[in-house]
Amino acid sequence: MKRTATLLIAIFSLMPLLSAQETTDFLQIAGRVIDGNTGKPLHYASVNLAGTNVSNVTNTEGIFTLKVPTRTVPSALVTISHLGYATVTMKISDFQVYNIENPLQVTLNPISITLDPALIRAQDPAELVLAALYKIKQNYPENHVGMTAFYRELIKKGNTKYLTMNEAILDIDKAPCTSFQNDRVGIYKGRGSQNYDSSDTLFIQYQGGVVSILQIDQTKNPFAMVPVNDVRRFYDFAMEPVEYQDSRMYYVVSFNQKPEVEEIYMRGRVYIDSESLAIGRVEMNMNVEGREEAADIFVLKRPQGTHFEVKSAEYILNYKPVGDKWYYDYAKMELKFETRRKRSFFRNHYSVMSEIAVTDHKAEPTVIDKDSRVKFKDRMTEKVSAFTDDNFWENYNVIEPDADINAVIKKIIRQLKKHNQE
Repeated sequence: MKRTATLLIAIFSLMPLLSAQETTDFLQIAGRVIDGNTGKPLHYASVNLAGTNVSNVTNTEGIFTLKVPTRTVPSALVTISHLGYATVTMKISDFQVYNIENPLQVTLNPISITLDPALIRAQDPAELVLAALYKIKQNYPENHVGMTAFYRELIKKGNTKYLTMNEAILDIDKAPCTSFQNDRVGIYKGRGSQNYDSSDTLFIQYQGGVVSILQIDQTKNPFAMVPVNDVRRFYDFAMEPVEYQDSRMYYVVSFNQKPEVEEIYMRGRVYIDSESLAIGRVEMNMNVEGREEAADIFVLKRPQGTHFEVKSAEYILNYKPVGDKWYYDYAKMELKFETRRKRSFFRNHYSVMSEIAVTDHKAEPTVIDKDSRVKFKDRMTEKVSAFTDDNFWENYNVIEPDADINAVIKKIIRQLKKHNQE
């Protein structure tokens, strides 16, 4: 008989979302971005057609494509930037003889800057983090914000087999970071698929993914819900070299739980805007390695005689500045674990990934009917079936689990525009 386990992901991870302009007549340029010192590909580098909202980011191989209107003049500028690297500006004509099979190689050189200590607002990195936390009310919206977002979650066995794939367009009523209200989420459109067969002895169900990935918002629940006044008791902090992106300077502070703290907490880096002290990005890992009790954090139900070991739990979170406020913009979580049956030497490896990218936001709240809200107990696999609309997806009729989210966003924005015009 097939055994059943239910995974609960309680805390999660981000990177910047860059929107793309849809055009019917366009030309495509392609490049590959590498580190000038190591020659290794740079993923998540930002690529933008200057003066427009046409943009993208590089994938894990450092490769990007950018669709620009055919009316774009050859002298138009493309900027390529990455945190900690000098920005490179190129012309459209530089890409003329290159394509996705033979992309133009773009080299970004790391920035090495020595700062006068007087430029650092807080010599104590913990004080710098606390200053950023205390300025949350000033730097982030104090009222409800209506958002549209693309969400996807994947469960994979081994390196190649996707067991579950779900994606959805969400309506979000984002509660103020200073309130005790929860974010409210409704599904606008959704779809999913499952791929289990007789060789799979474990049926994995993912609960609460949408709600959880919003709950990791570090402006509402920083450092795994450690009270601000207790942050120093649980964590050690250290200053890292400053980094730059889009002409902004970020203080970078690394953090890790104190050695004497027995519970499982986080380690990672927080990026703090040097002018506003807003938290712009957080990269975190839960300290689960070698901790058998970590399974109790994530697994609600497990089949008898099956051992679970959590190998890693990684989180990324990005905020986007608009005017004088910063907005929740992108988050990603990935959990990796392995299972082993009692008295068996064989192990199965699994990963659970969820990702959300905000495609639009507005100053007014979004009204989401109480009966249609997504709740923590809900499983997306069961919810999306009620929101399937083949006419909405049209030519984008296949879930692409390995596609870069920004490439997917382009298609989603196109479908939303068409649907809204009908």
